[in-house]
Amino acid sequence: RPAFDVLADYSVYQRFDNFNSKYSPFRMAAMRRIFLKTSNHIGGRYFAELLKIVLNRHETGKGHNSGCEMRLSIYGMESHEWDDLASWMLQDWGGSFPGPMVSTHNRWLVQIPRLWRIYSTKPGLENPTFLDMLKNIFNPLFEATLHPEKHPKIAEALKHIVGFDSVDDEGSSEETCSSQRPAEWTTQKNPCYWWQLYYLWANMEVLNALRASRGMNTFAFRPHAGETGDPMHLACTYMLCSSINHGINLDMQVSLQYLYYLDQVGLSISPLSNNFLFRKIAENPFPKFFRRGLNVTLSTDDPLLFHMSDDALLEEYSVARASFDLSMTDIMELARNSVQQSGFEESFKEKWLGKEYKKGVTFFDEQITHVPLVRAKFRAEHLAIEHMLVHLIGAGKGKAVLEEMKVQFGLARDAHRNVLFDNFDHVPTFPERNQL
Repeated sequence: RPAFDVLADYSVYQRFDNFNSKYSPFRMAAMRRIFLKTSNHIGGRYFAELLKIVLNRHETGKGHNSGCEMRLSIYGMESHEWDDLASWMLQDWGGSFPGPMVSTHNRWLVQIPRLWRIYSTKPGLENPTFLDMLKNIFNPLFEATLHPEKHPKIAEALKHIVGFDSVDDEGSSEETCSSQRPAEWTTQKNPCYWWQLYYLWANMEVLNALRASRGMNTFAFRPHAGETGDPMHLACTYMLCSSINHGINLDMQVSLQYLYYLDQVGLSISPLSNNFLFRKIAENPFPKFFRRGLNVTLSTDDPLLFHMSDDALLEEYSVARASFDLSMTDIMELARNSVQQSGFEESFKEKWLGKEYKKGVTFFDEQITHVPLVRAKFRAEHLAIEHMLVHLIGAGKGKAVLEEMKVQFGLARDAHRNVLFDNFDHVPTFPERNQL
């Protein structure tokens, strides 16, 4: 990898342009298309055989069990992209690891790069609109849902996809948020982050409702957000998503951080990726989020660029444990959160969380998760108290609640004092004893 110049180094810090060029061996886009694309002159064979090796490592892992959610890209540049991708996924690649790109230990995510600036200048298009791009992304999905017999490959491929991601440089220049419809967006300037995510979400909501009505699997929306750029991007994802990737800019917006805590919106954080790109490990807010009870876990991000071993996720856990002084109970809680946030089916989650996991964290099987019940109850009770206070304050009971809390804290202090005095004939001296 160093010879190919695809390892992240100091040159990519705060430089997304340099980071993007690292995807291409020798910084040549043609090399990337040959080795890391599903659609090229060799039909994506090299990429398929490479991923087959990775999937086999998960399936035959010794000493530990791990699953993954790898990403494939749909760009919205052409209407046939879904047909091409589905054909690649379902092809039997033979060789040492025969069969299609389907694994018991992997569920696919589809990432949609925000590339309107490129699509709008594509040769051969007459008066392109953002709606054209959305049609290229979603029309094949609606067609395969309504008429699976006419689009069998796409229909089958969708069974193995659990969610969609939205990726690109959040710090790039963009237009201000507007009320324009996609059919009206014709300028070559980038629409704002909020606007683009809303229309991806809106199409996904309709698609999910249609698929659910037909008994088909549905898709989560888990975009990259809060990695860099405007921290208020996280307000958008709070309203649209049940979990996101990164979210480290939440430390700049305490009110949003509190909302993410209250609703337990999942944060899948990659400290090693952050360390190379936007936030050094010593400044990463991950341990702060974890201690405060946000629904955080660890994940990899572009392991080809950021990691040095075959087990990239283990690297993330090892570095986080050493850097943030995490206990083994902390590690188990993070792993549990990872399963909970994932798009794996219910039977998988029941196996690794317990039969009654849907009832809440105190119902997770501690013999499976290795997270002690006392830790789960601590998290659950504090979250319940916060919700109680929010409801009381929202109902206009703020002053009454404050007065009652003063009384209750006083009673608790008196109880502690009585325990002390009842058990000592001569009370020992200690700092601030007079406060009792």
